[in-house]
Amino acid sequence: MTLHPLLAGFASNDILAWRGNEPLTAGQALAAAARLAAASPAAKFAINACETLDCFVVATLATLVVGRTLVLPPTRLPRTLADLRERYPDSVCLVDAAMPDPAAIAVGPWIDAARREPSPAVAAWPAISDRHPAVILFTSGSTGAPQPHAKTWAEFAQGARALMNSIAAPPPGVAIVGTVPPQHMFGFETTVALPLQSGTPVLTARPVFAADLVDALAQARALAPAGVWLMTTPLQLRAFHRERAGLRGVARIIASTMPLDPALARAVERDWNTTVDEIYGCTEGGILAVRRAGVTTAWTPAAGVTFAIAADGRASAAGGHLRGALALADRLRPVGTGGAFELEGRDGDLVKIGGKRASLAGLTRELLAVAGVSDGVVFLPEADAPRVAALAVAPGRTIEDIRVELAERVDAAFLPRTLRLVDALPRNAGGKLPLEALRALVAGPRNAEIRSVPRELTSTATIATGHPALPGHFPGRPIVPGTLLLASVEELLSRAGMSVVGCVQAKFHAPVSPGQSVTIRVDVSEPASTRFEITAADKTVVAGTFRCVAAGIDP
Repeated sequence: MTLHPLLAGFASNDILAWRGNEPLTAGQALAAAARLAAASPAAKFAINACETLDCFVVATLATLVVGRTLVLPPTRLPRTLADLRERYPDSVCLVDAAMPDPAAIAVGPWIDAARREPSPAVAAWPAISDRHPAVILFTSGSTGAPQPHAKTWAEFAQGARALMNSIAAPPPGVAIVGTVPPQHMFGFETTVALPLQSGTPVLTARPVFAADLVDALAQARALAPAGVWLMTTPLQLRAFHRERAGLRGVARIIASTMPLDPALARAVERDWNTTVDEIYGCTEGGILAVRRAGVTTAWTPAAGVTFAIAADGRASAAGGHLRGALALADRLRPVGTGGAFELEGRDGDLVKIGGKRASLAGLTRELLAVAGVSDGVVFLPEADAPRVAALAVAPGRTIEDIRVELAERVDAAFLPRTLRLVDALPRNAGGKLPLEALRALVAGPRNAEIRSVPRELTSTATIATGHPALPGHFPGRPIVPGTLLLASVEELLSRAGMSVVGCVQAKFHAPVSPGQSVTIRVDVSEPASTRFEITAADKTVVAGTFRCVAAGIDP
């Protein structure tokens, strides 16, 4: 039996996490975790539903130091948590704040108590056996229903070292910021395992909008003089770059979860004066290969990992942090020397129609190249479907327009039989597309133009100078009450069929004057954690998180 440290590279007084300007040292985190573990009921599993990163990390430490197994929910929806409690009945649920579920334990108060005390000296840093099933994660569902996978802490610790040996180790003075929830493999790997194994602090901010990233960078200037390492998805990176073409303070970017457009990587490197690396991996194996997408299309195996590639492209990976040989769903093509390869597509990605073969990923790229298509996907509407289907986000374009242009790009055999326009694709928090959600959207009459609940809602609002709430707020310098601003967000959600059941947090950055126009943006990809931002004159005035459910659902 081999033991692997839960934290490496930390001294007791070293900062582990920053929440705003509030530090949490490694010693305080371990003390909070020990007290939380002692106060928790005995259970084999702990479902970590914490959204804030310092709470998530402390919940993780509290689970592993007492030999429990961490369960990471694929979503934080009440239905998902209920399903997990049924699947793992001998479990306790750990959350950021109090919930109606009497079995849920709030982690935040334990951290707040630890912050009020001096950082205790750590007599013995905890370590975990390489045989202990430390974490259960779920696949994204992009090829079917999410499937659980148990992993040891050794796999994560060794995977973090493989990442550092393949890309780089975070240098002193750097902090890590992530946009992907830590319940997902890429998020856990880069914002939990990597910081804990490299002695690197994390910022608990999880940027959704470009303004959030600007705020995080402003905070980091005082806390991390060497800049931040941004862990994000290609989808989020594109949105950030579109809104903030000029940005400074991002020392390095590591992207994953879907193929990164080389043109985007080059533009970000040029405009932000940074380096963009990409990870190829999966829930089952974690990091498997890396590349700098703006420089090369070829992938280099991660440190210690080797690939066996057959003549038909079927491949497996082994060595390094992997427990054994791992069969891959992707088809690979060797290029050059040193084990480098390019991706040809997934087993389920390759389709044959009329004696011809094509890649769904390749067809999707052609759809995205059509003018006016901002997002889209080509997929099989059923496992044995004779033709492909497609969904497209293309404001101002018609189905007929898209069909005509797509016909110039792909063989007629691969033109979608069903093509639908939607407001947004049903991407999960990691940016991936659950196959069941895609198939549900194309069920029904052919060639329909449908509206799904968008991933992002936008609206504008103005509080009139004669509003009855303004007198007395404040004499001589009237400003719009914060409750009215929050009510405008709730109204926007209501129009989209969502009901607010709680406010997780709301931070007011600047006042709004009567008669001043504001822009409201809401990310509704995770109803249980609906993030919103209100801006005026290109400045963030309010940002926060609501808890929501579909209208008519009993919360």
